[in-house]
Amino acid sequence: MADWEKRLDNFFTASNETVRKEADAGLPRFIRDVAVPAFEQGREKMAEHGREVTVRGMGSSITVSVQQGGAEEFSYRIHGRQFTHGILPYAEIRYRERKGLKIIRVESMIRSGPQDYAIEDVTAEEVIDNFLDHYLRAVKPG
Repeated sequence: MADWEKRLDNFFTASNETVRKEADAGLPRFIRDVAVPAFEQGREKMAEHGREVTVRGMGSSITVSVQQGGAEEFSYRIHGRQFTHGILPYAEIRYRERKGLKIIRVESMIRSGPQDYAIEDVTAEEVIDNFLDHYLRAVKPG
């Protein structure tokens, strides 16, 4: 193997390891320090409106389930998605439509626009705003 080939292999190996290490550290920290506290606050406010909210943080993801009258009306889960510059949080949303006969699944980045920011830049306010955007669109009052 020529020297240039070794250099190129080392570059990509080191780059991939760095991105993987950052992803492993960044997402669990984001879930613990940003998403969980945001949803804990949201849970209290939703309870004032007759909703039961379950928040489950599992290291590399967090799931929020909203129930009314014992039936799930909305589910929101944050995972990480790998981009060339690192990992970013995105949401997977699930809710029922047409009197519960049809399940709708949607994916959404927490921020709209170019995905050229770091996971550390995403705030609790952005997480709650994204959750509410989807919740208010999906769930009918009553």
